[in-house]
Amino acid sequence: MANLIRINKYLPFAILYFFLNSVFLPLGLLYTTILTPFFLIWLYRQNKIKYWWVFFILTIPFAYIHYRQGIDSYYYFKSYVLLFTVFVFILTMIRFLQITTSLRTIFRQLLKINFFLVCIASILFFIPSARGLMWSVYDVSTGLIQFPRFSLFTYEPSYYSTLLIPLAFYYYLKIIFFRYPNAGYIFFMVSFPLIISFSLGAILGTAISFGILFFPDIRSFFMKKNVAVYAFTAALFIIAAAIIVYYLYPDNPLYLRIRNIFSGKDTSFKGRSSDSFTLAWRVAREKSIYFGIGLGQLKLIGVQIWNDFYNTVFNVNAITIPNAVAETFAIYGIAGLVIRFSLEWYFFFRTKTYSNYYRLGLFIFIFIYQFTGSYFFNIAEYVIWTLAFSQVFEEFNRKNILKKSRI
Repeated sequence: MANLIRINKYLPFAILYFFLNSVFLPLGLLYTTILTPFFLIWLYRQNKIKYWWVFFILTIPFAYIHYRQGIDSYYYFKSYVLLFTVFVFILTMIRFLQITTSLRTIFRQLLKINFFLVCIASILFFIPSARGLMWSVYDVSTGLIQFPRFSLFTYEPSYYSTLLIPLAFYYYLKIIFFRYPNAGYIFFMVSFPLIISFSLGAILGTAISFGILFFPDIRSFFMKKNVAVYAFTAALFIIAAAIIVYYLYPDNPLYLRIRNIFSGKDTSFKGRSSDSFTLAWRVAREKSIYFGIGLGQLKLIGVQIWNDFYNTVFNVNAITIPNAVAETFAIYGIAGLVIRFSLEWYFFFRTKTYSNYYRLGLFIFIFIYQFTGSYFFNIAEYVIWTLAFSQVFEEFNRKNILKKSRI
């Protein structure tokens, strides 16, 4: 019993992060933000507080430039503190991944709890008065009016799907590479929540990531007969299902949204992609395309730009850029983008992310996803980056997997 408690001592914090981080809090505030003093104390006891200077080395030069450009000091300082809490959370995650021996146990418990809640949400779906407890209902795209998407207790479905990605990649790879017990049930437990979240960015990002992940070594995997049979069977099943659904239900929500995306009528996808970059450019141009407008200034500067662009009246609190790369450009300009991509590729090679299928898969996914969604302060995104750059799940090391596939 003592050993079980020791293994699972971090589980309450994992549950808080995954399921309850924003419950009963105002939009934009998280419990992991409130717990920053606790994380700082924990890092101090772990002798990892010494890295605090990295944050100030990177941000103070920008703060000086933005001050010279002219800023609202209150909003700048407020966002600066929020960014510091994100940095502290990243340091906490890095240290946690360095010392934990129970990540697999935590993933397993999160998967079970998540699916239990998904089952409850499936029942609530048929109770209109209670559907809003776990589902987000709003206009998704042209023809999809007041469409329900699973978001659990998060503020939007795309954020929930981002939280789920590390678990999804872990169990998909387990099923692919190993004789995993109850593989069919596990696949359903992971895939069904992703599907009902209807987050095409996460779903397509996952499919593209796995395609890129396996393409260089595809011959090695297909040397094993069972892998080839499963792959071709799955491909034929998907193609057949797609054709049947197309003829029996051509106006289903998935096909309708895909058609809207390619025709430019999907407001959600367009808002997270092309619109975000256009608006970020217009915002940055107000101050400096090289250094951006600064933290906390977007809502103040963006109101008129949003009103003119969409030809409607926006509330200040509705001004957001739902795209991590575009928002980085708006806040920190070209210099910010250079730092962002430099850090991503530096840690990619520094930690040899390419040597592990799990870490490489997460890297590919989040590198693509940052161009189509997320936002600058999104800790779910930073958790994925941290996992990609940490020494986790050695069973997925590329060298060992390839060696095994040739046996």
